[in-house]
Amino acid sequence: MMAPGDDKRLAGRKVAAVACFDSFGKMAMTLLAACRRHGADTTLHLLELNNRSLSRRQRLEIRRIDPRTRIERHAWSDLRSLCQSMPGEIDALILGLDGQRSRDSLLQLQQAWSKASTRPRLVSAYPGILFRFALEGMLDRSGADLLCLNSPNDLATYALGRRALGLDSKNAMVTGLPILWRTRERHDQPDKPSIVFFEQPSIPVHPLQRRFLCDQLRELAQAWPDHPVIFKPRTSSIESTLHRRHGEMASVIDQMAKDVPNLRLSFKPATQLLSRCGCAITVSSTAALEAMAMGISTRIVGDLGVTETLGNHFFAESGTVATFAAIRENPFERKHDPMWLEQQGLVRDGEQRFVEALLDRITTEPGSLGQDGIGPGSWGSRAWQSTALNNGGRRMLSSGGARSSQRKRHRTRRLLRTVRDGVVGFGWLSQWLRR
Repeated sequence: MMAPGDDKRLAGRKVAAVACFDSFGKMAMTLLAACRRHGADTTLHLLELNNRSLSRRQRLEIRRIDPRTRIERHAWSDLRSLCQSMPGEIDALILGLDGQRSRDSLLQLQQAWSKASTRPRLVSAYPGILFRFALEGMLDRSGADLLCLNSPNDLATYALGRRALGLDSKNAMVTGLPILWRTRERHDQPDKPSIVFFEQPSIPVHPLQRRFLCDQLRELAQAWPDHPVIFKPRTSSIESTLHRRHGEMASVIDQMAKDVPNLRLSFKPATQLLSRCGCAITVSSTAALEAMAMGISTRIVGDLGVTETLGNHFFAESGTVATFAAIRENPFERKHDPMWLEQQGLVRDGEQRFVEALLDRITTEPGSLGQDGIGPGSWGSRAWQSTALNNGGRRMLSSGGARSSQRKRHRTRRLLRTVRDGVVGFGWLSQWLRR
């Protein structure tokens, strides 16, 4: 078989990507890196949202994936003008965007490319596992020419939703999680391997749950004093992600570390921490799949139950769900089911599948992106989409208008809650007492 470095099927092709947020930027860069290895000229456009720009650390982590791919920074509002000249200039555009912005971008591109005789092929993929709003997220991205999915289960779900609307699912295929494409099992065991907890920005939701996890990590560190127990925050307090974050777990761990020498914080990239990791712990982070693929002992926290809210239901059949009491007994024993992993994201020829599918799309006449601001049929009927556009604009088309209609009310609700808790309810006092 030809080595990827020798396979230049994309030579002479130009592939670009647009991305918001760090996780989507990493996913887009991973796909671009695969394209570049196969001969393509690649560029990543980081689109920054108002007050939510990526930090220098986040940009560096994206760049490390493929230093040879150009990175340009733009504002999200520049998307249409940025893409205006792409027809005839690039062959494919990767959308490293969340569901709402995938919809919005498709409608903007529809307008920007309306007069072009041909257009770049659109590609969409996921930066992590699909454990909530899976079908909704896939249908958000259904306007792409190539929709890369993580597993056969994801493809079956997508096909079911499309079929219910009388539509096919030919634009989707299973390529696996891009971050696992070049992940290889680690055969050497580091001396005094670390135990790493990978945080998520919005899971678990309740402060008491998060405090419980911190207490359990302290006890774990005390039980294994010869091994570093590392808390890996999803972001720092000044950084932004797609999801709402809480941030206080890092500060609690930082305080605990003063009394527990082997307990510490680390903002190093996950791949770097995994290189010396002997046990990876999380509630439901994608890092768990990466750890399993490397042959590292992996544990999914089961103390809080197994629910869709926590996202750990995704791992219910993996063999890795455990309480902290069980983890303390032996954190370094491998327990995951390799077959489960291969069914849920580890596709060993995923990069080759992606490149072949992309080349097929590039060399085939593209379908229509629609007209008059109407998206694919999976967004709803033409009658509904016309009504949505006339009454709420592009945002109203996002998830049937749910995100649009609730946004203002949520802001008002948060303001009232702040006033109530801070003034009327003496929220500062209750917070102090909880400490």
